[in-house]
Amino acid sequence: MACLISLEATHPDKMSFYLAETKNMGLELLPPDINRSQTDFTVTQPSPSLWRGDGERATLQLSDLQKNSPSQILYGLHGIKNLGLAALENIILEQTKGPFKDLLDFCTRIDLRTVNKRVLENLNFAGAFDTLPGYRSQKQAELAKIMELAGAAKEARRTGQMQLFGGLVAQSPTGVTELYSYQPLAEWSMQEKLKYEKEIIGFYLSAHPLDHYQKYLRWLNIIAFDQILAQYQNQKLVVEPIVTGLGIKKSLRVINTKKGDKMCFLQLEDYQSQAEIIIFPKLYQKVADLLESNHVLIVQGNLDLSSLQKCKIKATNLIPVEQFWDHKQLVKHMSLDIAPEKLELTNLKELRDLLKAGKTDLVLKFSENQKNLQLNSLHNVLVTEELLQTLEQQNFSFELRI
Repeated sequence: MACLISLEATHPDKMSFYLAETKNMGLELLPPDINRSQTDFTVTQPSPSLWRGDGERATLQLSDLQKNSPSQILYGLHGIKNLGLAALENIILEQTKGPFKDLLDFCTRIDLRTVNKRVLENLNFAGAFDTLPGYRSQKQAELAKIMELAGAAKEARRTGQMQLFGGLVAQSPTGVTELYSYQPLAEWSMQEKLKYEKEIIGFYLSAHPLDHYQKYLRWLNIIAFDQILAQYQNQKLVVEPIVTGLGIKKSLRVINTKKGDKMCFLQLEDYQSQAEIIIFPKLYQKVADLLESNHVLIVQGNLDLSSLQKCKIKATNLIPVEQFWDHKQLVKHMSLDIAPEKLELTNLKELRDLLKAGKTDLVLKFSENQKNLQLNSLHNVLVTEELLQTLEQQNFSFELRI
């Protein structure tokens, strides 16, 4: 996999595909590290971080991290945008002379004509400097100043005036070289980090925007858009099936119909695939404002059978995930599996106390005498996020339908 990704490093779409496949295979992908990453993607063992984000040394030992730890794929510097061959060669050469201590040390040692400000920004956005002291936000904010100090140091070294140059390399009373000190500044939010990573790498490395919404994928039994498509590609269907998906808004295109009404085509992206969501005028009137301010959406609608080469959904419902629980009657149906050990009277009474009156149909599923049985409750229940979290904590299995 490391070889495949390296071969496609200059083709962002193909590289992103293999990066996604790597995660799907359960292989761990490490972010780029200015002190360890080579030009290509490489297989490596875990390494301790020399620094924490607050600038203090970490105490972990490499031997501790390597115990029972599998190999990992380390991101290659060639996979970062605008990092040319000359810049790569310069960085790798300096790596062999010893680790970079901080960003100022890095800028002082490399050739700033090839590793220019744009390259430095991209390295920072990609997380390549994360093992050096300071936050990404601090490095970005003070990059120009650091480059200026590094340039002055090089000029002083060239002219033999290092003894007159102040402020670059400070020393403590013990003679130990001190590191560059940043001004206090909060770190970027995870959303900001991911936005930059996507722009520079074409892939989310630190996390994925959908990680926070995993519970909705579980609760609603939502599968990826390409899996939805695969389910129906080889079937001869007459009626368009109703499907449900969840994804991040990638693009939005609004058009006018022949009647002058507005409709739109929305591109949603999940962990591994994309879908085109067709929003007709009636629904668009209801969700137009929501589409502008929300980025993670649940879509329900009919799978377009006229084009099964790409997942296209004719939306009948579109819900921002953050507003899911604002729709009190959104969950229409809930099926709850009761394991054999949960059929004791005490457990059933506890379950009954959890289920409050509401408007959601409830079906109880259980096994008795080696037969699978289903009981349709006469009472509707109130489905809340708190209820579902409690049921999960008590090891109940359930599925929702909206």
